[in-house]
Amino acid sequence: MARFFFNLHDGISIPDTVGSEHPDLQSVRLEAVETIAERLRGALLMKTDVSAWLMNVTDERGVTVIVLSFTAAVQIVDQVSFAGQVAGAL
Repeated sequence: MARFFFNLHDGISIPDTVGSEHPDLQSVRLEAVETIAERLRGALLMKTDVSAWLMNVTDERGVTVIVLSFTAAVQIVDQVSFAGQVAGAL
């Protein structure tokens, strides 16, 4: 198995200095998505800006094998305005 490093960039770089071993890139992709989803959930609950987050996964040689980039935002919809728009659309 090879070791991969899941480096996060969220305004500052947070390098993964430990990494984890995986048998293939599908396993690496799964860990990257699960890790980002977990961190994203916590950040959004704390109202953190996640618009510039990026995960760069590298192998033991430092070669990038996966890049996960995304944008997420939470907007609260005014219920009164929303209800009027839906009723008018029907």
